[in-house]
Amino acid sequence: VMAAANIAGSLLGARMAISRGVKFIRALFLIVVAVLVVKLGVDVVNENF
Repeated sequence: VMAAANIAGSLLGARMAISRGVKFIRALFLIVVAVLVVKLGVDVVNENF
């Protein structure tokens, strides 16, 4: 099941990257990085309190 999901995700991601271009990939990357930074901040705050 995991292998099938991995293959499907990679195919979908590659097709979206090719069809939507650099702007889409850049925006998606920045959104993911921002979410990870917020999650890290929340984890640090929750660990200390």
